[in-house]
Amino acid sequence: MKKFLYITMVLVVSLSFVACGSKPTTDASKATTTTTAVTTTPAKITYTKDLAYLPTYNGVKTATYTAKTKKAPATSKYTLKSTTDVKVFNDYQAILKKDGWTITGATKSTTIFAKKGTHTANIIVQKMGKDVILMISSK
Repeated sequence: MKKFLYITMVLVVSLSFVACGSKPTTDASKATTTTTAVTTTPAKITYTKDLAYLPTYNGVKTATYTAKTKKAPATSKYTLKSTTDVKVFNDYQAILKKDGWTITGATKSTTIFAKKGTHTANIIVQKMGKDVILMISSK
């Protein structure tokens, strides 16, 4: 009877040591979400030709540009082919944050208000058929 008791106690103590030494498992869905968020932002930030302080959206070129006056900010208009407004909104917001801009306001998938130092930018994202129009007013 004593042997049975000793064997049982040794098994219980051994199992408790084994259980305490195991590593916790990671949730695969959380790891996948983290890696996809990182891959959507570009590695290098490029800046617009007309507004040298403002990051450009994936290197697109300005369709129209109006220079800043005393009463009105500078405006740029871009046409982005075969994309969605939600993608442009999320990507450009990530680009601005990565460049150090503070997002002061945003309306989901349509407008972004940002500030960096003395500069402010108002960005409008508008779906037009299969394309997206990106309008930026900045000073």
